[in-house]
Amino acid sequence: MSTPMSKGYDKLAALMARDPGSSIYRRFAKLNAKNLLYLQAEVAYVENELQYIIGEDGQSEEKASFPFSVWDMKTSEDPSQWEKVLEARKLLNEYNAALLQQTQLLRLNEPEKHDLEVFQAWLNEEESQNKLLFAPPDQWSRKNESDLVALYSRHEETDRFTRFVYTRVVAWFHRMVGAKGTKRKDVESGVWYYNDRTIRSSTYVFSLIVSGLLPATSMILLYFLKDPTAILITIFVYDMVFVLVMGLMVKARRVEIFAAATAFAAVQVTMITAGKSNS
Repeated sequence: MSTPMSKGYDKLAALMARDPGSSIYRRFAKLNAKNLLYLQAEVAYVENELQYIIGEDGQSEEKASFPFSVWDMKTSEDPSQWEKVLEARKLLNEYNAALLQQTQLLRLNEPEKHDLEVFQAWLNEEESQNKLLFAPPDQWSRKNESDLVALYSRHEETDRFTRFVYTRVVAWFHRMVGAKGTKRKDVESGVWYYNDRTIRSSTYVFSLIVSGLLPATSMILLYFLKDPTAILITIFVYDMVFVLVMGLMVKARRVEIFAAATAFAAVQVTMITAGKSNS
């Protein structure tokens, strides 16, 4: 007996399990903020009520030991102060938990634009094929895009070049060749997948090759060039290419790029000086 094809939320769950980049959910930012505000107001009310009860109990000789003995407060014939403490404790636990959860939610990043576009395209195709909408509708629509969070981002620790390969090169490859390779297609979710590790390794090797070729070709050109103008133009062009490569292929800060570019230019000047002294 063949297994029935997944549909609807079952198929969506299969997609998210197969492609972590599709783990996109609502943050419910406004609703969470309102929940925190309501909890805060409840705690504030209970705090005021507790302070009032403490003030009232402080005027009673029978309750004079309450500030020093929790046991007397708990076992008193009128345990209203202790009951209010328990009410405050319960609310505080709920409030503190919600506060910490909100902190974690705010740290989650928005989904990558490309991942969101692919995800929305998949949703539209699934709904059009089955002629049914995911209910309630518009959970991932444009009007809620600012409220979406991604549990995983494959681009978080990658450089701009690797991100370009993910979003442009892989998409082009899929249109030209990849869509014909049925081995890459996941049967349950109905999507083609590409190994993130393979893509990162390929871009890393390419970056190594470029980083080796730049100084090597620069030294060779400067060695053979004799015209001062041509030498200066070569240094300028290579410096610009070097800075662009650093910015695109390396996750470096601006100050690090500036320092590396200065060092690269200094090496080229040293090459020229050494060449002149030997000639």
